Amino acid sequence: MRLTAVLTVCVLLAATSLLKGAQFSETRDLPTLKMAASELDAILIKIHSFADTVNGTSEQRSIRETVKLAVGGHQIEIPHFSLASSVAFPGEIFGFSCEYYRGDEPISSVTIDLGDSSRRFSVSGESAHKVRALSDLLEKNLYSYATPIGGVKFRHVAGLCLSIFFLASLMISTAYCLINRRYRALGMPICSALGFLLLLLLPWNRFLPGFVLYKRYSPFFLLRHLPEISLLALLAAFARIPLSYFLSRNER
Repeated sequence: MRLTAVLTVCVLLAATSLLKGAQFSETRDLPTLKMAASELDAILIKIHSFADTVNGTSEQRSIRETVKLAVGGHQIEIPHFSLASSVAFPGEIFGFSCEYYRGDEPISSVTIDLGDSSRRFSVSGESAHKVRALSDLLEKNLYSYATPIGGVKFRHVAGLCLSIFFLASLMISTAYCLINRRYRALGMPICSALGFLLLLLLPWNRFLPGFVLYKRYSPFFLLRHLPEISLLALLAAFARIPLSYFLSRNER
């Protein structure tokens, strides 16, 4: 009996020790995001506040933090925590990442990686409950800045489909006008060519990015809504093709 009790206590202590040193982790993907630097700052402050509350403010363990910005095709690394609004960058950037690491703690690390091709964050630590709570907090705050369209995959799929449509429309409508001598229907090939040129020439990687961080929102309406206006111009060229056809039929 004594031997059984001793073995049971040893097993429980070993299991407790293993659970104490175990690391729990959660990684979640994010949709297309559009936000201002001040809005991202508020989220970063919430992360720090949550982690400091959970882990305590003991100085026994060093905290390692880095911030990386993608500016003009270059990646700038800041080897300490910095709020987004405190970093000098042009009007907009399309990549931001930060990492928080504090050893074996209830919240031991937080990594946020926001870019054009992918957006995700991961949280790990010794407390599964706290890791899940911080993950839920991050997801809730970041999802409030989600936009319905944008990103590499969206641009590639939409661009390919529209390119095929405009090229096919250009060839078919041109042949239709020449064979039937319907020169009043020239609006169809003209709009097809215009739509295809818009697809090729406009910087859609800036207009429809997977992630964009503004230094501040522009006070000018046209600049602030330039992506939406460009998209409307493309849709107008798209809609003008069948409209030109029906108008030419009605004029016979």
